[in-house]
Amino acid sequence: MSETLLKPLRTSEIFWRGLYGIDHDGHSYVVKVDYFDFKERVRLYRDGLLADERKSPARFPLDDGSSIEAAMALYGMKRACFSEEDGHKQKLRPLRGTAEERRLSFDRAHPLASRSIAAVAWSVLVIALVTQIPNTINGLAKALSSLPFASPISPIPTFSLPDWLNVTLSVGGIAAGLDRGLRMVHNPVIDD
Repeated sequence: MSETLLKPLRTSEIFWRGLYGIDHDGHSYVVKVDYFDFKERVRLYRDGLLADERKSPARFPLDDGSSIEAAMALYGMKRACFSEEDGHKQKLRPLRGTAEERRLSFDRAHPLASRSIAAVAWSVLVIALVTQIPNTINGLAKALSSLPFASPISPIPTFSLPDWLNVTLSVGGIAAGLDRGLRMVHNPVIDD
């Protein structure tokens, strides 16, 4: 556990550092993640001091039987929540200055625009999934058929899209995934 004090968020860190918090039982708890940490470490701070560090998905038991749960996605969080003993769950709030908090502020200030962006993001991810999965399957099949013990696998039909559309879908998919990550919306089919 290298970092014992919770450092304030710098503006340059908003896209790779996530902070989620809750006040409970007279204490302030903060979950900190680094989205580019390949070890997927999740750190729990209690009143600004490092209390525990675990690999995602992480569950941090608290003294009163409740717990804090956090799981990282490809970008962003699958979940960051407080769980009571009776099973009731409450999402942790993104802390001020984080990209997630800024996206939620935009949602509150411009709900129609926010819903439109969310609908476009979902559509782009589904279209990218439908058009790109056959290419991925064929690539895997080709790699597997090159093994000495495997028999050739027939390719499945793919969508013949122009290069500009493939690039647009790729860039749009990244932007859509980023938006969904900032809103902490996770679907295992389209977001993993």
